[in-house]
Amino acid sequence: MKLAQLQESFQAHVLRHDPSIEQHVQGDERFSIALRLGVYTGAYALRLIEVLAESFPAVQAALGVRQFAAHVSDFARACPSRYRSARAYGEELGPWLASRLSGPRATGIADLARFEWAVAGAFDAADQRALEAADLAAVALTQWPDLTFEFTPTLRCVNLSSNAVAWWRFACAEQARPSRWRPTCLQRWVVWRRDLGVFYRRLSQAEARMLEGALAGQSFGELCEPLDGPVRAATLLHGWVSEGLLSAARVREASGT
Repeated sequence: MKLAQLQESFQAHVLRHDPSIEQHVQGDERFSIALRLGVYTGAYALRLIEVLAESFPAVQAALGVRQFAAHVSDFARACPSRYRSARAYGEELGPWLASRLSGPRATGIADLARFEWAVAGAFDAADQRALEAADLAAVALTQWPDLTFEFTPTLRCVNLSSNAVAWWRFACAEQARPSRWRPTCLQRWVVWRRDLGVFYRRLSQAEARMLEGALAGQSFGELCEPLDGPVRAATLLHGWVSEGLLSAARVREASGT
């Protein structure tokens, strides 16, 4: 067997417990084949658990160390990593935990995992120069209706239906532990990084609609329509600039006929 095939067979055993590698491993009285291979499969699972604990400290705080360890151990076995980078592993943890829990706690834990994943993603995202007010001041008034916007690569949008952010603040030692998990109406949050600080806040319905449109490539003129004029849209836009959410503004070229 060629080295590449041997490596693929070994990987299949570690990830999916495929037994084909066993015929290429020698055992003895002290260390059986199963024991030798188990060293690697066990170490791999333990490392994934460590990765998840580092990526989801707030979920760990909400569940408790022992319960978190039990759940992520099962998750690591059921959903081994498909990524080269350990940092990319764990996005599916929230829905998986929701399927294992019940009631408002299930929704809340899934929301908390989603929020925490967004925070980590914002922190790891690439840097990019933020758009400044002077950049917009240089745009001619006649061009504003066709102006479109690009956002910082650190921006993350999260929809929540629970008091998960209160649990996040508890994990960050910013407030006392909430008394219970509580369902809420749909909340739209944004998470982003500026310099080395990660920020987050809840959006109003109007701002959420405008942000959704802007992310979809709508022009400033189109963004103004549901807001009954440019004043409200300009106010929200000014907030995005001051917070460092925007990275560029471009005039959309007219489509050909």
